[in-house]
Amino acid sequence: MSALDRLPSLATTGVGSLPFIDPAEAVRHARRAYDLPFCPQLPHADGDMVSEWLGGGWADAPPCGWTPERDRERPAAWDAFLATIAMEPPAHALVKLQVTGPVTLAVALERVAGRPGHGPAVAGLAAELAGWLAANVAGQVGLLADVGVEALVVADEPGLAHAGLTPQHADVWDPLRGAGAAWGLHVCGAVPWRTVGAAAPDVLSVDVTRSPVGGLGAATIGALVERGGRIAWGAVDPVAPGTPADAAARVAAAVGAVTAAGLPAREVFAPSLLTPACGTGPLRPAHERLVASVLAVAADVLAATRDAWPAPDGAPLADA
Repeated sequence: MSALDRLPSLATTGVGSLPFIDPAEAVRHARRAYDLPFCPQLPHADGDMVSEWLGGGWADAPPCGWTPERDRERPAAWDAFLATIAMEPPAHALVKLQVTGPVTLAVALERVAGRPGHGPAVAGLAAELAGWLAANVAGQVGLLADVGVEALVVADEPGLAHAGLTPQHADVWDPLRGAGAAWGLHVCGAVPWRTVGAAAPDVLSVDVTRSPVGGLGAATIGALVERGGRIAWGAVDPVAPGTPADAAARVAAAVGAVTAAGLPAREVFAPSLLTPACGTGPLRPAHERLVASVLAVAADVLAATRDAWPAPDGAPLADA
């Protein structure tokens, strides 16, 4: 976890997709507008999150017809990203790479073949796809290592709650565990907390604009924090960003739910990251810039107030 330990508390990062057409412009924004730079996914160039990895004609292929040859080896922004990071590496020497998750790809392939895209069949195919994804992203991780930078590899699984996986299927992501310096899961909307808890990612990215944290979710996040992981709060709705105070309030409420489960607030703030709830690829560049600025100010608001938070028993927090 040493790579993640280098990240500052309340660091901001994007979810993945950006709305820019020019890859160089997208990379400059991802590097300078966020604390944790990331290689942007560009729907204008790469297609949607499934076609980016399976190729533009994936839906016309025979069932389970994916092969490495049908995938573009690197995202459209990769060359610009690598060059920028080599010239301007972040002080913490960590960047984020986001891949469309193996479960999401498996669901898409199952459905295009006329099958339900749910349950054990998805889990079996996802396990195979995860090995392919890990091999693909390992090349990017290696090139980053050559310029002195480590990678957090995040699997984007937006519909995970509907895929029908159980905690026994949590090993589908095992090939991605060693792909970078750390690995994570991004889950939009409803989160299958037991399955996510069993997967034990180093970083968990969740949407708190539509799905407030409580109960099993709070306990799962608490366990993640206690084992040294990071929680990325998706605090800004990209379509309706609202104000920094709105975003800060969502994070405060989520942190409060986890502290109610027994952890001091400062211990939850320390490994917290801030992100949009999902990518901004379908929007306009000006809108993405607004989202990034709202996140940055929200992080400042939270940083200015977190030390005043009480411990779960109402006592003041001890000095860090």
